[in-house]
Amino acid sequence: MNKLFKTGFLSFLAFSILFQSSIIGYSSEIKEFSNTSDDTIASYNSDNDPAFSDEITQDDINDDNKDYTDGLKILQSNEVSEEYAREYDPLYKKYMGVSTVANTRAKKFGVTQPTTPPALVGVNSVDGIDVSMYQAYSTPIDWNKVKAAGISYAIIRCGYRGWGTGEIVADSYFKQNIEGALAAGLQVGVYFYTQAITTTEAKQEADFCKNAVKGYDITLPIYIDIENADPKGRLDSSGLSKAEKTNICKAFANRVQSANYTGGVYANKTWLLNYIDGAALAKKYAIWLAHYTTNTDYTGEFSMWQYSSRATINGIKGSVDVNKNYLTKPHQVTNLTADESTTVPSEFILSWTRAAGAYKYQVKTFDESTNKWVSLGTTKSNKFTVTEPYSTEERQYKVRAFKLIGTEKIYGAYSSIVTFGVSLTKVSGLTQTAASTKSVTIKWNQLSTAAGYYIYMYNENKQEWAQVKTLSGIGSVSTKITGLDYSTVYKFKVQGYSSENGTIVPLSKSSTLKAATTPKKAGGLKYTSTAAKKVTLSWKVIDRASGYNILRYNTNTKKYEVCKTVTGKKHNSAEISGLKSGTKHKFKVEAYKLADQTAWPGKRSSAYSISTIPAKVTGLKYSFSGSKCTLKWKACIGAVGYEVQKYNKASKSWTTVQKKKQKSVKYKFTLNKNNSVKLRVRAFKSVKGKRRYGSYSSAKNVKH
Repeated sequence: MNKLFKTGFLSFLAFSILFQSSIIGYSSEIKEFSNTSDDTIASYNSDNDPAFSDEITQDDINDDNKDYTDGLKILQSNEVSEEYAREYDPLYKKYMGVSTVANTRAKKFGVTQPTTPPALVGVNSVDGIDVSMYQAYSTPIDWNKVKAAGISYAIIRCGYRGWGTGEIVADSYFKQNIEGALAAGLQVGVYFYTQAITTTEAKQEADFCKNAVKGYDITLPIYIDIENADPKGRLDSSGLSKAEKTNICKAFANRVQSANYTGGVYANKTWLLNYIDGAALAKKYAIWLAHYTTNTDYTGEFSMWQYSSRATINGIKGSVDVNKNYLTKPHQVTNLTADESTTVPSEFILSWTRAAGAYKYQVKTFDESTNKWVSLGTTKSNKFTVTEPYSTEERQYKVRAFKLIGTEKIYGAYSSIVTFGVSLTKVSGLTQTAASTKSVTIKWNQLSTAAGYYIYMYNENKQEWAQVKTLSGIGSVSTKITGLDYSTVYKFKVQGYSSENGTIVPLSKSSTLKAATTPKKAGGLKYTSTAAKKVTLSWKVIDRASGYNILRYNTNTKKYEVCKTVTGKKHNSAEISGLKSGTKHKFKVEAYKLADQTAWPGKRSSAYSISTIPAKVTGLKYSFSGSKCTLKWKACIGAVGYEVQKYNKASKSWTTVQKKKQKSVKYKFTLNKNNSVKLRVRAFKSVKGKRRYGSYSSAKNVKH
């Protein structure tokens, strides 16, 4: 039998269990508990709430390369105790109850098939399941039998957040389940049972899912599962508003969609109506409805319906959740735009707002030679780079989303048509390449029709554009603008001009570029505290800075590398963690100015050295030679000496018995037979002229 929990043996009296009368939150037929009155819920309207936004924010874009799970302790479900799972795993009660379920094998999957909701009449559906470790731990799922039983897809739990502890726990059977399902030819999606109470925690959960599915062909959505777990649980007792819970769903779904997966939200009918804004979320993400009935009266939009958890599927031991996935179309693509501000002259970028339910997008252009729309390709992203030679003719483009159900592509409606062409007369690719406190350097793509260029800068005082420079020659595609003020954002445009029979003809101006000069040199770097594996640094506030980079010297590369970034000019301190104990580290700090999401750093401060304090002393052991006792311990990196203390039973206090500046890891003393003494040790070193101590060892009881 496979291992389900770290300790204890769990036997299913009947694994095909759904002790529904004792489960809170797993069936939409059960009355939900809430800290919010029904009157308050009924009066909520997201259209009037500025806290709710269904668009990906700039923060989402800025931290695409960040992993919110960095530094988090991730538990494995088969490494936690049964007691932990009973208390904190929301699925424990669902599958580890004591009541058997009577399934009727004559029925499809042993349950009554649901009636198609009125809004989906005429839309085909396919059958699928969702599983977790509770379906696989005792007997691995035979996915070939599952597929042969008529199941075409599986939504697999990759983890959950404990409703009591807030710790993320990975489902240890996720790898086994997802690889088995894919190998059998099933489509796969993923879900995570949330207990997030902030959008940052939602992003942590999304990044956990993104990391879990790397390398797998995920063609169905990644869902956040939001529902009640326990009245005392962190989400249920948080007192979050409807808007705040909605934003948790949004943060999760936006995060997975920024990685080019389909974002989705799982919730039951009560939650979709009362506790989150199901209607608003459905405009941007795939909705998975949980409603255990054969006739759902939920009238909101959804594409998948979990209608029972009592199903029996050949290949799976015990009961399992069963779903209908309706072949609904993804939403229409909106906000299609074209932008030629790229670094390649013959390229431009089409971009659009992600469509709810989209797996991929198809991009088409109209070919006038054949009088047909032709496909330029597909992408999982909401951006597509078009490359074409210079032409005086504009072309038409449109985009539509599609989702994949088996091998069938279900297309949504086309976007509005955008007409665009790479201009022969407009400067493109205008970018900043360098900066100082008094200058910026800009460059652009060479314009084949230009004999030279005019450079314009916006005058903030006069609220107008002014020409500041003229360059002649087609090869002049870079210039340095001097005489500027430090740490300031400026606006520039570049305009080409041609010469026709001795007459200067101005061409089209480029798009606006925001460029920044750098802040002044940073200084005043010092430490405010130091510990075994971290230090806290501070520095002088730098005028007009957008933020600061802290750099640490890398002894391997022999370079200073950014180890932390803080935003805001007054945020002039930072904690640097992950350091080695008892070692010296060198730091510098630099202020930066932000322009168009690019940080332009000023000169770095002078180097500053600071040591972490020694680690906690470990490995205490002792030996006797007659009445002479020798206490030993493991050496601590960087320690210049050790303090030994003895416990005084009478005064109930510790007394220092040795405090020498020496590298010896021994303490010798006399102890007569039948006597005992309790000792502890800590290391110390000098940090900036002061003696700094590490943590005491665990107390060692020495007996003779």
